[in-house]
Amino acid sequence: MLPLTSDALLNVLRDIASRHCPAHTDMLPSAGTPERSGLINAVQHVFDLPDAGLLTDASITLEEWAVALSERASVRRLHLFDTISTGAFSHQLQRPQVHEADTLMQEVNTLKALLDTPPIANRTLVSWLPLQTVSGFMLGALLPQEAGFKTRSLFDHANALWELNAGDMVVTSSDRWRQLAERLPALPANITAVSTEPLDAPTCHALLANGVARVVELYGTPSTGMLAVRTSHEAPFELLTHWHPTESDDVLLQLPANGVPREVALAEPLHWVGARHFELDPLPKAPLADAMQALFERPGQFVPEEGASAA
Repeated sequence: MLPLTSDALLNVLRDIASRHCPAHTDMLPSAGTPERSGLINAVQHVFDLPDAGLLTDASITLEEWAVALSERASVRRLHLFDTISTGAFSHQLQRPQVHEADTLMQEVNTLKALLDTPPIANRTLVSWLPLQTVSGFMLGALLPQEAGFKTRSLFDHANALWELNAGDMVVTSSDRWRQLAERLPALPANITAVSTEPLDAPTCHALLANGVARVVELYGTPSTGMLAVRTSHEAPFELLTHWHPTESDDVLLQLPANGVPREVALAEPLHWVGARHFELDPLPKAPLADAMQALFERPGQFVPEEGASAA
């Protein structure tokens, strides 16, 4: 069973509601409306709930649902999506993948050991990821819960990048890091940039030149979660501790914390350069970004408050 706090659940519920309810707020749609029914079905699907009994008609806010799910739901698996890109910053959810609760907890504990080193009090994690994806859920919801990080969504807090302190981290995908590296003249000093995908070399170098203390690149797939990490762009990727090579280049062995080892087929083979290290095919050259391209899927979100500076 996946232990989820009401705060973590509320963040995920907000992400779900933003895709199902026009003019989304924390107020639930009226009971009996198509919007309410669609939202119930979406929440029930994501958390693999056998019925919608906890999502009662008497509830009027998302927070009430979050508390009910935290206290009484037995979340043993989740349906988390992969995404397709219909533009530089337009992502649509597609193809849900089933992820077991025990596997997600093992994964996030591995990421906690990797990212929370050294431990820093009052560390804030800014997420720019859909929380209904496996990377978004683990890094934007479950990791902050387990590591005790404060968390903010860049979708909802447009000025979060200007309010970071040394030791804080920002997690997003490679295309969004590319836009941030190109558009912002500087980032707050000594933060950690975490990319859910490999970065191209110019983006990585630009982030380091703009004040980022550490760049962490992750590699994974929607069906497996995160498989490997590197902390230097020139280095190969190294498998995370619960993944192990096999005799095949496109099969890995997953060692669950309290389960039977299983072989997992990969969509693409890995090019091994050591016992646990591999390299990827070179990334295609990124197209030139349109200087006027909106940063977010929701128009008008990325607008600093009056007087704010990107420097």
